[in-house]
Amino acid sequence: MLKKIQNMLVVALSKTDKLQIRGMPRLMVYLFLLLVIICILLFIAAWTWQWKTTGKADLAIMIQFITAITSVSFVAAVGFFGKAMVDSNHDGIPDEFEKEGNTNVR
Repeated sequence: MLKKIQNMLVVALSKTDKLQIRGMPRLMVYLFLLLVIICILLFIAAWTWQWKTTGKADLAIMIQFITAITSVSFVAAVGFFGKAMVDSNHDGIPDEFEKEGNTNVR
């Protein structure tokens, strides 16, 4: 199981080098995704630790966590950052940001 997760991470990391956006937008997307992954892992670790120390799994909190992760706002945020990865004209500015007219480069 652990080997399968490791292989999935290696494949995901190898695909990130093929992204066309560069600079700050790419860094912003990476930082957001890293923050989300760290928060999810910390929650699961804390929930598991509480389960081990108390002997009871607090399913209500886990259900709330799953509800928050699958909520419309969270899915919309992930979708927004997914769109921020698309740069079809290879100018380094994500297409979603170009639509808004924010193409000022300093």
